[in-house]
Amino acid sequence: MKKQRYLKNKQRSKKNQITVEIVEYKPEYKIHYKNLNYEWLEKYFEIESIDEKILSNPEKEIIEKNGFIFFALFKGEAIGTCTLIRHDDVNCELSKMCVTEQYQGKGAGEQLIDEAISKACQLGTEKIFLCTNRKLTAAFNLYRKKGFKVIRGPIPLHSPYKRESIYMCFNVHDVSEEDQEKFSIL
Repeated sequence: MKKQRYLKNKQRSKKNQITVEIVEYKPEYKIHYKNLNYEWLEKYFEIESIDEKILSNPEKEIIEKNGFIFFALFKGEAIGTCTLIRHDDVNCELSKMCVTEQYQGKGAGEQLIDEAISKACQLGTEKIFLCTNRKLTAAFNLYRKKGFKVIRGPIPLHSPYKRESIYMCFNVHDVSEEDQEKFSIL
């Protein structure tokens, strides 16, 4: 009985999935970066001064510092985004991950994370860190599904945000052989 329910839920979840185009940052996406992030920040928290600084100046604060911003486009519309910040040659941070509410649970977030992991692998990254909050249950579950593990003990990166309560890490060397091709790890 449990197996049938699992298979039925798996089929239902595939039906709800959408295919998005993942693209890197272009200046014309700047307003979408800000709006998509403001949507979730205003819903769950408050916009902190560091948010305003980054979201108003993504070129200066992310791109010019060797970071990357990805967008999920559905029928040409930006419906999600995430940021990959390089801290050094072997460590990156996944940040500002969001999908507009209408398209949540349809696979866009998973596709964004896959793209960020792929890019991190191309860069020779060994670990990808992220900071999140317990309120963001769906995001936390997605991170765990993609292989991020909760960090217990000393935190390897300093988060400037008041809202952070969970720190997670993805170890590139732990990627299964099955996923290596998807993430361009050879």
